[in-house]
Amino acid sequence: MPPPNVTGSLHMGHAMFVTLEDIMVRYNRMKGRPTLWLPGTDHAGIATQLVVERMLATEGIKRTEMNRDEFIKHVWEWKEKYGGTIANQIKRLGASCDWSRERFTLDKQLNQAVIEAFVRLYEKGLIYQGSYIVNWSPNLQTAVSDLEVEHSEEPGILYYIKYHVAGGCRNDFLTIATTRPETLFGDTAVAVNPQVW
Repeated sequence: MPPPNVTGSLHMGHAMFVTLEDIMVRYNRMKGRPTLWLPGTDHAGIATQLVVERMLATEGIKRTEMNRDEFIKHVWEWKEKYGGTIANQIKRLGASCDWSRERFTLDKQLNQAVIEAFVRLYEKGLIYQGSYIVNWSPNLQTAVSDLEVEHSEEPGILYYIKYHVAGGCRNDFLTIATTRPETLFGDTAVAVNPQVW
């Protein structure tokens, strides 16, 4: 089962995926194929952190006012409350999962498997550290994935800067359009493709 996030209760999309998966699992079982449908929930990292922070804010508590262990304790309490709610909702939908084998993505056994897979991929050179642009959340004080970024178009201003042409007349200049005029102070040269010029 693609594990639902422990960020609250299930919605209609979850009901749809549970129904579709249940159809496939039951169909294969009726055909005599041994079919395991393993239930579980996902910690959802930042998404769960956000809902826990919102819950704490209703009590007048800020994450920044507590130490890491205190905050993690609140996250685990949230998981116990809503992880159980989600499992009960899936059970009420009639999902034919093997509930004796339910998992959570931060279970110790699963963590060890992830670490082992990570180390193996690293040893094969498939995981490496590099320099690249990341999305930073000033509110969360952490990097976030592209999937968690809400993109929006913002109005901007296009600035036109005139650069004098070296060796040309007083009125010879090249106009550059930019949305970042602050880079002007670092400009030392402008290169132009002679075929376009």
